[in-house]
Amino acid sequence: MIAYFLQLLETYVIPLGALGVFAASFLEEIIAPIPSAVVQLGSGFLFVHGAFSFSTIFYLVIVVVLPAALGVSVGSLFVYGIAYYCGKPVLEKWGKWLGVSWGEIERAQRKFEETKADEWTLFITRSIPIIPSVAISAFSGLVRIPLREYLIYTFLGTCVRAFVLAVVGWQIGSVYKHYAELISRAENFIFAAIAFAVVVFIIWRVRAARKNQSK
Repeated sequence: MIAYFLQLLETYVIPLGALGVFAASFLEEIIAPIPSAVVQLGSGFLFVHGAFSFSTIFYLVIVVVLPAALGVSVGSLFVYGIAYYCGKPVLEKWGKWLGVSWGEIERAQRKFEETKADEWTLFITRSIPIIPSVAISAFSGLVRIPLREYLIYTFLGTCVRAFVLAVVGWQIGSVYKHYAELISRAENFIFAAIAFAVVVFIIWRVRAARKNQSK
């Protein structure tokens, strides 16, 4: 899958420039198998050449960083929207079996509203390349971070992430494919760990609820 997407990237994204980076970043957010690091790493290698200079960095930001951040922000709204609108009815109906009630989510929402924790958490997690984007988008939608704040901090955090990955891709050259695979594996591992933790938590909550009912 990675090799196929890289071929498409090199064939179709280069001629489109910033528009191609935006489109690829948008697609990576709604098509799960696409490794999220490929676009920024590959674009840094394919678009940016030469030594460090103000003009080169400016070009990297304009052609890679900003379009990538915009594409990720818009594309992530798909998962964010599903979690935002479906989270409450699902938990109200199945929450007792999942071990999480909507009331607990509302309490978490109020705690986030009292501080800037949600904004900083969103910004930092978006800045780290190996954290799965789908998990961030789903959590943000579930706790209903306001759309305006979500888009702002997703965009800013992704700018940091895209800049770092683009610079790495620019500097390491054609071996960026190897690094893209490593980051993809790390993301998959973290996502699997999150899923496992959620399953264990649900099992624990269900067993605890049954014990309380039997008393």
